[in-house]
Amino acid sequence: MARGLFVEPFYGGSHRAFLDGLVAHGGHELEMLTLPEGEWRRRMRRGAQELAARADEALGGFDFLVVSDMLDLPVFLALTRPRFERVPVMAYFHENQFTYPRLRGTKFNSWFGQVNYLTALTADVVVFNSEFHRGDFLGALRTLAEQPNNWLVAETIDAIERKSMVLPVGVELGWIAELRRERPESQPRTILWNHRWEFDKAPEMFARVVCGLAEEGVPFRLAIAGEPGDNPSEAMWRVRDALGERVVHFGFAESQEAYGRLLWSSDIVISTTRHEFFGVGMVEAMAAGCVPIAPRRYNYPVLVPGDLHERLLFETEEELTHRLRALMTGPLPDRRVMMASAARFGWERVGLQWAEALGALAGRQERPAVRMG
Repeated sequence: MARGLFVEPFYGGSHRAFLDGLVAHGGHELEMLTLPEGEWRRRMRRGAQELAARADEALGGFDFLVVSDMLDLPVFLALTRPRFERVPVMAYFHENQFTYPRLRGTKFNSWFGQVNYLTALTADVVVFNSEFHRGDFLGALRTLAEQPNNWLVAETIDAIERKSMVLPVGVELGWIAELRRERPESQPRTILWNHRWEFDKAPEMFARVVCGLAEEGVPFRLAIAGEPGDNPSEAMWRVRDALGERVVHFGFAESQEAYGRLLWSSDIVISTTRHEFFGVGMVEAMAAGCVPIAPRRYNYPVLVPGDLHERLLFETEEELTHRLRALMTGPLPDRRVMMASAARFGWERVGLQWAEALGALAGRQERPAVRMG
């Protein structure tokens, strides 16, 4: 068993859930050097400096480092030299700042993309949470390289690609199984939204579709969960007001148990997002037997069983309406297929992949001399 240090400037939300899972299931001794959840731009701008100043809190020697995409890795290594100069480093990309959707009216801030690029360039191994994300990131670099007066060296893109790989996010699924309940196969069926209510998840499309089906007289109930976020869309309140008694839940679930009960009482989980690098919420809902409807892009073709793509994935809003109407009024796919697909991403399986990858990372060189705090 090797000993590693995970450096995370944004220890909150999905980043925290992943890191806690990796500590528990990653197969190696893993220490954490973190900053709490906060305004993400501030974390990216200052996180490396603040964590470098606290690096002495991480006592002893380490066989490897893992850092998230929120860290400015070159700055962190420069400010902590020579301590980690011989320690192999993995950069793990939950998301990237090149292709993350931006609020309407805002401009791309290339500085954050540059942090991601230089971190990938500096790391010994670059890991993405999905094959879609890997191609998305490398494609963004190649697009930028073709623009005049860009700030990257085009030849480095192939080098980043050669040292890159895919390791999925592990998802804690045991607690969902413990809350299992049998749901009656009857109508009206319940549609679940378990995403943030912000622009990048396209709640306006969701609102148009469900309100349109309600106007047609299609029977269904609706559970709107997920975090509202910093800039929640008013579309969610419009749906609540328009659909009235059809809405059986509205707002962030008050506890994990309440969220789990909501998963098991829902029939269909829907995503209308403008991006998805992985899709933890969809995996959680599928683990409880929910049937997914999602865009035919991003990482969803990996999450949804291939023989169900034509029934469950959509290209346009019109297709989404058609798919959803058919599931509301016709037979549903076998829920056990959804549960089996989600199980691929449980920590019991994903942890083994991470243990192997971290062992290989640690084996890139001999263990460095132990440096006592």
